Amino acid sequence: MDRYQAIAMAYQIATLTYPSQQVMELLLPLPYERTLDLMLILRQSPRPVNSPLNFLRRAIEENWTSETMPEKINRRVQNYEERFYAKQGYSPEEARDIARNNRQDL
Repeated sequence: MDRYQAIAMAYQIATLTYPSQQVMELLLPLPYERTLDLMLILRQSPRPVNSPLNFLRRAIEENWTSETMPEKINRRVQNYEERFYAKQGYSPEEARDIARNNRQDL
């Protein structure tokens, strides 16, 4: 079994649906162990996941593990803080990281 089929099968086991091309493009560059960890996180989610693609993007971006569960955030405040730091001269990635670190400090 090649890597593509293995990732597709792991996704099908976790979600009971076939992965879209966008999901596969997101998961293929990752190590297989990380992909399995992401599938476990997706499967363990206490609430139904309406958009697996966005869920996986956020899990990768915020480096979630199976021990850390996703936390609910106020997107309005998050976006405001990101715009504030971007206006201060930070790059969009730096602004996002600063806003995320501020959220973790609370």
